[in-house]
Amino acid sequence: MLKLVKRQNSPFWIARGTIDGKRVERSTGESDKAAAKRALTGIIAELTAATIDPETGITFAQAAALYLDHKPQARFVDRLILYFGDTPVADIRNAEMRRAATILFPKAAPATIRRQLYTPVKAIMNLSAQDELCQPPRFKSPAGGAKRTVFIMPDEGNRIIEALAADPNPHMAVIATFLLGQGSRVGETLALDGRDVSLDGRFAILRDTKNGEERRVTLISRTTAALSTLDTVGKPGPVFRRKDGSHFPMSDSYGGQIKYAVRRAVEAAGLDGARITPHIFRHSWATWFYAQTQDVVRLAHEGGWKSQEWQRYVKLATADLGQIARAEGWIFEKGTSIETHMATAEANIQRLPNISATPFRR
Repeated sequence: MLKLVKRQNSPFWIARGTIDGKRVERSTGESDKAAAKRALTGIIAELTAATIDPETGITFAQAAALYLDHKPQARFVDRLILYFGDTPVADIRNAEMRRAATILFPKAAPATIRRQLYTPVKAIMNLSAQDELCQPPRFKSPAGGAKRTVFIMPDEGNRIIEALAADPNPHMAVIATFLLGQGSRVGETLALDGRDVSLDGRFAILRDTKNGEERRVTLISRTTAALSTLDTVGKPGPVFRRKDGSHFPMSDSYGGQIKYAVRRAVEAAGLDGARITPHIFRHSWATWFYAQTQDVVRLAHEGGWKSQEWQRYVKLATADLGQIARAEGWIFEKGTSIETHMATAEANIQRLPNISATPFRR
């Protein structure tokens, strides 16, 4: 495999070693080692993707290259390419995965090992299996460290939105309202096109979703009120923009594009900035939604779950929480008349201090 080395009289890190028995020496074009490591994984993927040995089958680096073509922003893959390299995928079984966990994550919790090792390796191998390049993985992930579902209370959500209303970017409070009101993932939300939002029809179509299937979500009055303040609705391009009007970058970083603004607002609201991240808004929506509606079909559809993961929110939702959410302006029940919806939306505009003077679009 290839390693990073320095050569005299050159500021750049060099990728040096062997690939498929052939000597390789190539400049990464990077003087910073962290950037060179990222370039190294690309070089390895490129060089190993050329041919698949009919005897050993596809290697991990080749499978990872195919996966990165499909999901270029995927996280945690670089480190795995450096570790597994040209190891045939057929040789990556439970024993090899346990060894990788010991070497790569010697002190990590089981949940971290599952998230950063088992989940991406399975995703990489499953994609190759779809193309019949290997068998689907059959790993047993490490037990322990069960998922913890963290959610905030409706009044805390309102305090965060109020704090975001002071952000230099007027879109931030609206983004938070959309996340808490619709339960979409951050990436899905930031990719929402203005032409896929109908305030009159009270719906939005999320096309760039985690599971690859577009879905239509029903806009609650609180979300409609917030969206009505943006001039990007109905126009080509993302609804939500940065302060300078540019697009947010797309990634799988679980809210990394907005995490600093959200953290400042969370702390300004007197809450724990380390605990409450943008992705927690999705947990909160699901908990409030089910507490108020008791509708598992809508919960699964609106949230875009193909798995049974939505079930964990059912256990947390209580009837009083649904009533609290309603009192705080988060109304999820179906059957609300259009007149009631419009009146509620008008009233909800007042919850956003920076934009209270903006008229509601009918």
